[in-house]
Amino acid sequence: MKIKLIFLCCIGSLLFFASCKKDKEPVPQPAPSQTVTAITPSSGPKNTVVNIRGTNFGTSTAILKVYFNNVQGTIQSANDTLITAVVPANAGTGIVKVEKSGTQVNGPSFEYFVAARVLTYAGSSIGYADGNAGASQFNIVSGVVKDAAGNLFVCDRDNHRIRKITPAGVVSTFAGGASGFVDGTGTAARFNQPYCITIDATGNLYVGDRMNHAIRKITPTGVVTTLAGNGTPGSQNGTGSAATFAEPLGIATDAAGNIFVADYLNGLIRKITPAGVVTTLLSPGQVFGLVFDASNNLYYTTYNSHQIMKYSSMGASSVIAGQSGTSGTEDGTGTAARFNFPSGITVDGNGNLYVCDAMSHRIRKITSAGVVTTFAGNNAGVTDGIGSSAAFNTPLAVCGDFNKNVIYIADFNNHRIRKVVVD
Repeated sequence: MKIKLIFLCCIGSLLFFASCKKDKEPVPQPAPSQTVTAITPSSGPKNTVVNIRGTNFGTSTAILKVYFNNVQGTIQSANDTLITAVVPANAGTGIVKVEKSGTQVNGPSFEYFVAARVLTYAGSSIGYADGNAGASQFNIVSGVVKDAAGNLFVCDRDNHRIRKITPAGVVSTFAGGASGFVDGTGTAARFNQPYCITIDATGNLYVGDRMNHAIRKITPTGVVTTLAGNGTPGSQNGTGSAATFAEPLGIATDAAGNIFVADYLNGLIRKITPAGVVTTLLSPGQVFGLVFDASNNLYYTTYNSHQIMKYSSMGASSVIAGQSGTSGTEDGTGTAARFNFPSGITVDGNGNLYVCDAMSHRIRKITSAGVVTTFAGNNAGVTDGIGSSAAFNTPLAVCGDFNKNVIYIADFNNHRIRKVVVD
């Protein structure tokens, strides 16, 4: 009897463990009902309409989702073998996924293109007119900078004025009038071909006053003074009016409030302290554009030698892109790329440089790895459009509003400020 009881207990235990094992076995999941076999087109910018072909999609868009590189797109229509979807902004390059009732399947990759949409922001024909941006007139625009409130300040070179454009698109004269060399407030001040402009952390503007061979300061209330230079060309270091320049064409500020000047005819980069003390930083030849990045590295363009250069915060010089003395329009990496008289330059928060390639009539982009591409523009013209379908005529200066994915271009011979929206 005892043996029989033990036997029955063993049998019961085996049945219990078998039951537990059965309970722990995974429940087979059904295979995804849908498949993705092809997408067309396989590349494009935001808002590209893509046809996604496959099987078992169904017709209910309520249970379908499409992702481009994990960014959800918008479905326009669906049937059992075709989904039509719109590429979202900032998707990037990656796999297209189709989700049906919570189950995802992967399709081919979609290559996302960044589109540079070029628009005319202000200016029309050559002349002088304030007012609405579209009806305003400039006479050779050579410099542009943006303040923290979104106002643009423009060097209207041959009108001898600094013009202001509000975010609402209203153009006014901020400082200057007839040609001359006079300090004063607003339109009582005088410039002689104000060429380049920058801004410091407190909203003071600094202008390279080309034919006065001087650096002028403009406060946020429009008071114009002379920081350095005296109207006579030269290359003398010193303080204030004791220093001399020869056609300053580029200007930038660093984080400490120092001003750096591309002293063009002297082939020098000059440093000016907030107190007006002028010294020589570098002697690299005919420098045009200057900009500092967030790490206080200085990037500059050498106009006649067609290169983009870097002077690091540690004092080391290097070539970023272009080959000395060789002009062209070739994209490429580092010295394999070619420029044709590069002028204005700016930098975004990711270390990408944007360069006005003046005589190529293009805006070039240089990644932090030194890869050069043509961002916008082609041959000389005045056409709005996307990328290479747009046209500039000697783009000379650039500034960025990268929080809004926008850059502004002083389009020299078109007498306009152009706006480039990066999608």
